[in-house]
Amino acid sequence: MRIAVIGPAYPIRGGISHYTSIMVQNMRSRHNVLHISYRKQYPDFLYPGRTQLDDSKEPVIGECEPLLSFINPLSWTKAARRACKFEPDILVLTWVSPALAVQFRLISWYVKQRSPRTSIIFLCHNVVQHERRPFDSLLTRFAIKNGDHFIVHGIESRDKLLALEPGAAVTNIALPTFDFFASRIISRHQARCDLGLVPDAAVALYFGFVRPYKGLKHLIAAVPTVIKEVPEFHLLVVGEFWESRTMYERTLAANGIQGVVTIVDRYIRNEEVTRYFSAADLIILPYISATGSAIVQVAYGFRKPVLTTRVGGLPEVVEHGVTGYLVEPGDPWALAQAMIEFFKQGRSTEFARNIELTRSNFSWDSLVEAIEAVIADPVVLDTD
Repeated sequence: MRIAVIGPAYPIRGGISHYTSIMVQNMRSRHNVLHISYRKQYPDFLYPGRTQLDDSKEPVIGECEPLLSFINPLSWTKAARRACKFEPDILVLTWVSPALAVQFRLISWYVKQRSPRTSIIFLCHNVVQHERRPFDSLLTRFAIKNGDHFIVHGIESRDKLLALEPGAAVTNIALPTFDFFASRIISRHQARCDLGLVPDAAVALYFGFVRPYKGLKHLIAAVPTVIKEVPEFHLLVVGEFWESRTMYERTLAANGIQGVVTIVDRYIRNEEVTRYFSAADLIILPYISATGSAIVQVAYGFRKPVLTTRVGGLPEVVEHGVTGYLVEPGDPWALAQAMIEFFKQGRSTEFARNIELTRSNFSWDSLVEAIEAVIADPVVLDTD
């Protein structure tokens, strides 16, 4: 089978670039794959971070053709022409943001006209944006109009897509595990020494960009309750702030917990990820809203349990009391009680064993097979 993929890759930074590159690597073990990527994905004024470029010394690299540029419509036509020349059975478009609506509509229209035998799949990471802006839904509906099939990672995302495109053929499949970060394991003790942490501390990790919908303020608010019961508790907040740090620093100071919380306000390079996850006992995602999260699957790659909230697709991948904890969003008390139970009952080994037993539920082969099934049997598939 011949498959063309349009989506970001190194040196564009972030989880979607990693996801697309790993997906393509797995496809190439079975098919002939063309990966078309970006020279620059967004203009700077649309990107809230400090830079779009990944300067990791250990990047996730795969063969790709960086043809696309957001600010150059001629590059969109060039990418569409290149895809048609490849004569793919399937074109996979990695959909993330309404900012890409016009280019995705043009590319999918061009391929429909020039290569009508090609099935077009939209691989939707975010059907609806977490921080909504006017016209987002309209732009998304406009962008996906030429899609023949859609793949999502969660029942809620499936339902939102069907609300935009009634009757669409949708496959819901779990986000695969990002276990490539865990390929170079270091010991918990060594990781903590490297980070200047007490070796026997009870360490929780918040990892990823800090944005309002991710609920970090509720996690910070839970810390005073936790340290009353778990005095050795320490929280790592690791990731670039896409909002002001001032509110968080004031909360830490007001509660006298500056020494209990370590903030690392920057993008974490691939080679550093292992250190933070190896040092942690529990990964915490206190999200207010979500579709899915690659952070859960990075945690699972390290066999680390996850404490998160009952939003979006997260309850589909975190089993309460088995691979982690689920609490209601926006509830610092519930977050605190889950952390206290985890550390006081010493459940790390139990949860790690359970995560290992669920690995087959989150495989890259399952994702590739879902894409293959669009040609073999173009009907709606669902894993729920």
